Amino acid sequence: MKRLYFSLFAIILSVFFANAQFVQDVVNNIRLDSLERKVSELSGETASSINGMSFTIINREYSVNDMAAEYIKDHFEALNNITINEQLFNAGAGIGTNVIATQTGTLTPGNIYLICAHYDSVDDFCADDNTTGTSAVLEIARILSQYETENTIVYALWDQEEIGLRGSNFYAEQASANGDNIVAVINMDMMGYQNQTSNDNFFDIDLQDIGNSIQIKDDLLALQPTYAPNLNPIVVNPGTPFSDHKSFWDEDYGAVLVGESWETNDQTPHYHMSSDRLSTLDMPYYHEMVKLVAAYTATKANIVRVLSSNELKENEIRVFPNPVISDLHIEMKNPQDLELEFYNIEGKLIQKNSLKSDVSIINVSNFTNGIYFIKVKSIQGEKTFKFVKQ
Repeated sequence: MKRLYFSLFAIILSVFFANAQFVQDVVNNIRLDSLERKVSELSGETASSINGMSFTIINREYSVNDMAAEYIKDHFEALNNITINEQLFNAGAGIGTNVIATQTGTLTPGNIYLICAHYDSVDDFCADDNTTGTSAVLEIARILSQYETENTIVYALWDQEEIGLRGSNFYAEQASANGDNIVAVINMDMMGYQNQTSNDNFFDIDLQDIGNSIQIKDDLLALQPTYAPNLNPIVVNPGTPFSDHKSFWDEDYGAVLVGESWETNDQTPHYHMSSDRLSTLDMPYYHEMVKLVAAYTATKANIVRVLSSNELKENEIRVFPNPVISDLHIEMKNPQDLELEFYNIEGKLIQKNSLKSDVSIINVSNFTNGIYFIKVKSIQGEKTFKFVKQ
């Protein structure tokens, strides 16, 4: 019995370290140059390609921000593993457009983790408010869409925040009416400015004691020393209601705001002005905040595996049993030559095999107990599976 308990503990520990490695990989792939390019294009500093045409987005006020919405859709459409929805609403100021991308979980799809920002503005440029939040959502989606997750992630970009949180209000009310199980919401708004003389790296986490907001804050604080160690968090409770997280508080969902430190009076002096430009931002500071939210999202979504860009179809191949003690079966729907690569939890290649039959068996009894990954390659593509050796 003691041996069984030890084996179970070892497997649980292996799962923990595998998930931690996935999270670290996600964080490592959040790129500063990618974030800066998105902020530059969305704030009109540089032209961007939208629907195959060059366009400069100088203004994103709600009545003229259609091209900003197209830019967002273009970026989502370039990703795999997500579905895109343009949510139209009319809250009294004309038709608004929320752009929603959903990455559906494969084990518990009803558990929804939502990261969001608003993309509308009140003047020209408005880089901090809020192309920083919008670009953060797009960058996190770019990385996490490459993974299979147990839980569902919703990447949401809201319209008409600047005239009364109208886009997020519409979504939150619809979600509540539908009984959606939104486990947590992280709203990102104005993430890029700090006084570069003091360079203290303070940032705010705003919350109120609604839903599980306190737990979301605690989870962010627990992750920050590991994944964004240069930041200094300031917890604000009760926090400001003046951004889209309030729409979810109103429906009793847990939500927090992550942004620069208004609490220490270190917010941009260019608030709601056309002088809010890319050149006024502290990009390394912003980069750290995006990494923190990415770490939180990856942790809570619970990554299962990396998806291949050229995958075999789901029903083409099966790897079983899982967990396995000795014989790992590789079953192919259509007989074909396969190349197998086995990797340990540290990503080290430990074994290669070639298969030439429709059902083959690989003996893994010499593997130590723990988590492994098997990459299956054929002329049709490749697929990676995770399995546990007991």
